[in-house]
Amino acid sequence: MKRIWMVFGLLLALMLLYRVFWGPGTGMGVKRTSSDGRDNQFHTDSAATRSTTPTAPSPSLGVLEGNYATKADSIVAFALQRYGSDYTYGGTTEEGFDCSGFITFVFSRFGEKMPHGTSLQAKLGTSVPVQQARKGDLIIFTGTDLKDRTPGHSGIVITNPPKAVQFVHSSSNGGVKVSELEGTLYQKRFLDIRRVLPRP
Repeated sequence: MKRIWMVFGLLLALMLLYRVFWGPGTGMGVKRTSSDGRDNQFHTDSAATRSTTPTAPSPSLGVLEGNYATKADSIVAFALQRYGSDYTYGGTTEEGFDCSGFITFVFSRFGEKMPHGTSLQAKLGTSVPVQQARKGDLIIFTGTDLKDRTPGHSGIVITNPPKAVQFVHSSSNGGVKVSELEGTLYQKRFLDIRRVLPRP
């Protein structure tokens, strides 16, 4: 009887080792969630996480190179230099940002005063069609509740047409990162593009 239990224990240990090192879903099925656990599904579409390779590089930040001809280019470069900064609820400093606090921080470095709060930022400037979105525009989304169509999240557009709309933002899952609009859950949350900078 003792021998049967020893064989059973050995088989169990081998199965466990196989699952950990070679089985599907390595990591025992643990999934990363946002700090509040409610909005993970909306933040898994970062450009940094779309690759299938386990050691995917960060999005190309080549925009940081060279001289900047416009204020919009400078704002985008400065924002991208904060890539990976921590998310902090209510944060407006490099110690941590929330989404609207990140925008307030970035634009203030270029003499542009922005209120802290997505609902206030959603009233700034003029509305433009998403097809005309360009660098330096604000992109406004709902919160994580799709039924509530009030502003709840914001970012800064970093691409010009005809490129797909990408934006940099401070997310509760991952901090400052780059995400795409088209083909993601952000598209369902999309509310508006706000032109807050004068034409170059």
